[in-house]
Amino acid sequence: MIRFGTISAGFVCLTACSAITDFRPTLTSVVAPRPVTPTAAPALTILTTKERLLAAIEGQGCELNATNVEAVLASATITREELLQLTPQLQSEGRIAVSGSGAVRSTSANCINA
Repeated sequence: MIRFGTISAGFVCLTACSAITDFRPTLTSVVAPRPVTPTAAPALTILTTKERLLAAIEGQGCELNATNVEAVLASATITREELLQLTPQLQSEGRIAVSGSGAVRSTSANCINA
């Protein structure tokens, strides 16, 4: 029994004193991550109700009439009541022209030759 204790104690001593190879990557071998450059996000453009209506009218050939009124309202995301409120305001600002038939025509630079 004494022999076993001496042999095992010697083995523990040899194991503790021997060099053990470290297979973990060292700090010098690790590739540092590249810095992230923040990119500018596109500017968010918020259109007013008037601007949405004008854009929707321009999208329908620059004229709002009885045949395309539903498409204009859906594109502008407004109601008929809002359309009735906005039409006189836009007309007084000179941004639309109302014809005798009730059609509304945009007077923007995009619609001059349309």
